Amino acid sequence: MRVFEEGEQLDSPDPAHRVFVSYVDKSREYYLAQNFNNPYRWAHNDTAPWTALSKPLARSRVGLVTTSSLVTWEGTEPNPGDVPNVVFAAPVQPPPDRLYTMHRFWDKDATHTNDVCPIRRLSEARDAGRISSLSPRFYGVPTEYSQRKTNEVDAPAVLRFCQEDAVDIAILVPLCPVCHQTASLTARHLEANGIPTVIVGSARDIVEQVAVPRFVFTDFPLGNPCGAPYDAAMQTSIVGMSLDLLEKAWQPQTTVQTPFHWPTDDWRANFMRIGEDNIEDLRRQGEERQRRQAARRASVAGG
Repeated sequence: MRVFEEGEQLDSPDPAHRVFVSYVDKSREYYLAQNFNNPYRWAHNDTAPWTALSKPLARSRVGLVTTSSLVTWEGTEPNPGDVPNVVFAAPVQPPPDRLYTMHRFWDKDATHTNDVCPIRRLSEARDAGRISSLSPRFYGVPTEYSQRKTNEVDAPAVLRFCQEDAVDIAILVPLCPVCHQTASLTARHLEANGIPTVIVGSARDIVEQVAVPRFVFTDFPLGNPCGAPYDAAMQTSIVGMSLDLLEKAWQPQTTVQTPFHWPTDDWRANFMRIGEDNIEDLRRQGEERQRRQAARRASVAGG
């Protein structure tokens, strides 16, 4: 494994993969097309907190943090607006058959989110002696545009869960663009409170702008940072890289890139695409979203 120093460029044998997608830029243009005229201000830090491993991985308990939601349903999936956006802790055994992700803005045209939370791969790492144990619970952190809420409410709640379960290190797996910011802010809070972390994600510009201690970057459509659906060998490799990075990184803001390529490159241009054929739909979606936001604010004010 190669550990990259801060600011170093990643090499790739394929020119098509030399430039990663800028989700900060894409989201700015996308929301402007929806008539949100005040661009979102993404979190930005120049430095990152750092906690070294206190014991070897083989003696460490790993906690897993996801931005998916734990929702059970029969038949028709729930309406995304009805899914609670809350911090949770749930048993890792048995692993959940499915996690709800449709309320997150990942690349639904290019992929799907089977195996988005690598409980099975980490269980295999435990069985192989790579880690001592997997926390009895995994944790969900709600995706929030409010950085203040993540920093002051949700990240501290995840930290309390980790402390209750005697977690030594944490792996965080985000989905959507804002999920990457939420997970990165949560990782910073855990790290500042003595728990080493690694983010496994696909929105490199957002994660590195937030500034995290360790980041494993998979240059895939949003939704599969831990490997392609059903590809257990790839998922095992990426989880292994995250454990390697926990062992070998010696300074914060260290990024490594996985060696895998998506079969096609059209997803890079298609996700958050703006064109003459969809601009009116985007405007209508923006108007509807603003109506819902106004209704929620009125409900909170009146309650």
